[in-house]
Amino acid sequence: RFVEESERYEFRSLVVPLNKVSLVSGITKKPVTTVIAFPHGNTELEVKLREIEIASSRGAREVDVVLDIGSIVEGLWDKVEAEIKVISTRTKELGLVSKVIIETGYLTKEQIERISRIAANYEIDYVKTSTGFGPKGASVDDVILIKQNIAGKKTGVKAAGGIRTIWDLAVLVAAGADIIGSSSGIEIVNQYEAISKHRSNI
Repeated sequence: RFVEESERYEFRSLVVPLNKVSLVSGITKKPVTTVIAFPHGNTELEVKLREIEIASSRGAREVDVVLDIGSIVEGLWDKVEAEIKVISTRTKELGLVSKVIIETGYLTKEQIERISRIAANYEIDYVKTSTGFGPKGASVDDVILIKQNIAGKKTGVKAAGGIRTIWDLAVLVAAGADIIGSSSGIEIVNQYEAISKHRSNI
């Protein structure tokens, strides 16, 4: 049902758990995204790489990888940078679009700035704000902050977490989000269509 409903809309990708990638990629023409080390990121890098490889072999086109948030918070930057470098290299080898989830709700302004710059330097495709399981979801301030620190690079911003209405989406796009991740995608499209219909009747 999820796939059937989603096929009616122009979503850029369908996000599913790793154990559903084979099923969904076999019945949709849309790119399939899956999440890696979700939702806490506290698995060994070797495990994350194996999940990425499994995702690719089962038909995923994009992976959203939760970084080692604990290491970011603790300031273990050499370890964090090494993880991002390996993730970037492996996803490029497999032809996957890479996104790293940094869980902004746990981070300081300075940590968000630094992790965004590292991700951009290693040409990660997108920095993603949140898993939706942290203390907060996407915010305008966080999107702006990430955007400022990846300026001039090939990296974009994916805003996710707590995005439930067309108004949530609009302000985040205005702030600079390149991609929106939401479990309320169909509801948001319906809200947009209702607003458009109302305006056409004015």
